Amino acid sequence: MSNLVAPPKLADYRNPLRPALWGFGVVAAFLLAVLVWGNSAPLASSALAEGSLQVMAQRQSVQHPHGGVITQLHVAEGQTVSRGALLIELDETEARASRNIAQAEVIALQAQQARLECERDKSDPITCLDKLSAEKSDQPEVAEAIANEDALLQARARKFQTETDMLTSRVSQLHEQISGLEAQLQGLSQQRSLLEEELATSRKLQASGLTSRNRTMELERAVANVMGDEGARLAEIASAKQEISEAQLAVARLEDERVSEITDQLRSTRSALAEAQPRLDAAYFVEERSRIRAPVSGQIVGLSVFTEGGVIQPGQKLMDIVPDDNPIIVEARLPLSDINGIAVGDMTDIRLTGVPRKQRPELQGEILSISADKVTDSQSGTSYFSIRVGLKTEDIAQAEVPLRPGMPAEVVIPRGSRTVVSYLLGPLLDEITHAFREE
Repeated sequence: MSNLVAPPKLADYRNPLRPALWGFGVVAAFLLAVLVWGNSAPLASSALAEGSLQVMAQRQSVQHPHGGVITQLHVAEGQTVSRGALLIELDETEARASRNIAQAEVIALQAQQARLECERDKSDPITCLDKLSAEKSDQPEVAEAIANEDALLQARARKFQTETDMLTSRVSQLHEQISGLEAQLQGLSQQRSLLEEELATSRKLQASGLTSRNRTMELERAVANVMGDEGARLAEIASAKQEISEAQLAVARLEDERVSEITDQLRSTRSALAEAQPRLDAAYFVEERSRIRAPVSGQIVGLSVFTEGGVIQPGQKLMDIVPDDNPIIVEARLPLSDINGIAVGDMTDIRLTGVPRKQRPELQGEILSISADKVTDSQSGTSYFSIRVGLKTEDIAQAEVPLRPGMPAEVVIPRGSRTVVSYLLGPLLDEITHAFREE
């Protein structure tokens, strides 16, 4: 009996599936734990916008509206210039000629206006024209214009004075003639009185028979003749007075015509001057624009002209000036799908992708503006929202790398948090929803 083998115990029989079950349980527990963690643990969510550093004020393009030939180039690529600094000089021969023509026209009209005002106001010609000469002493054309107008003023004054003197002299002659006629009339009146007395005596004598009838008739004829002479003198006096009135009216008419002519010419001159002055201003502007100056202080970039004697076309961009002392910002393109939840004032992180990671400064910014509508790139056709992000001043000051406009940058915009499950399943659920909507 002692050699008999005892039967195996029940515990010695193992289930071959037990290890697999244990492994499945562990995996299931792990997946469950991951699922619970993924559904509850938050992950930071952010939007990414690519762009570049820019200055708050955009680059100022330097152009010329009319074009021309370069006579002198005063700047080079990368040079720093101040506002108003001379950049390029163009050939101003044509512009100067146009300005000289317009200036001569304006000066001539101004001299004519001064002369007419002098005539109208009957002022001293020297005073009127010397005032214009003092105002335009730096312009050589003024002396010639003043000399011409002064000669015309003197000629017109002499003509008017001659005509007036002739009429005035005629009036004086008529007054003298009237005085002579009045003296004759007075003599005739005395003569008639004597004849009338003699006639009265003759009539008495005739009535007494002391004289003849013939003598009385002779005296009567003499009285009648004297009375006729008196009437003739009175008529001559009236005629002379009429001529005096006409001469005085002629003098007044000459003055009225002179004033009317001066007024018309003055009005016409002022109208012509009002048209000529803008032409002169435009000519000065064109001449001044032949000297191209910097619109702002900054650095020259993108210089496109290099040789003196070269020709620039109207409207051609000659260079850009990056303004100095302007805040640096980031202009970036935000994908359309990331616009949700993004607002002005949101804080951002900025990465300079063109700088090695070890030297890359830590920059933070704030969204300053978001375009009101999507913007489409005309070349690629890509649509995006344009955002502008301002950098913190202290970050710019502490950056070891100099920040320059044009450096590529990425803007990371925090958008809150989301779970791992929503992050992984979100696109799938969107696709499923879209699939169910399709017919």
